[in-house]
Amino acid sequence: MKKNIVIIDDDEAILRSLKRLLGTNNHVICFSDPLSAIEYAKQNPISLVICDLLMPAISGFAVLEDIKLLQPNCSRLLITGYAELEASKSALNNNIANMITAKPWDNFELTMLVDILIENSHLKFNQCVENVSS
Repeated sequence: MKKNIVIIDDDEAILRSLKRLLGTNNHVICFSDPLSAIEYAKQNPISLVICDLLMPAISGFAVLEDIKLLQPNCSRLLITGYAELEASKSALNNNIANMITAKPWDNFELTMLVDILIENSHLKFNQCVENVSS
């Protein structure tokens, strides 16, 4: 079964590239508007969200925080340019993002990271289900 991945970036070329890379084995939904992605997350299960840090309307930190509240079992990957990597480390420390990766990315490394994060998301979900059943 394909997993739902939401990708949020204001750069259409990035969205197309990531959809092409990750869309073979997953259901990929792309948003250039972060607020639309948050609305989507209110009504649809997501295994992984990949979000750019710097966007015009709202920061990637805020988007990931909102999605974390809506879907706590969803894994969150922050993607950013090299210049913002140091500032992004606070996202890990505050559990806003599970991982950070830089643009440009290595396709092999990114697909491996995505697989790990999706697996982590499903493990967290299954653990929640087991705790509720107990």
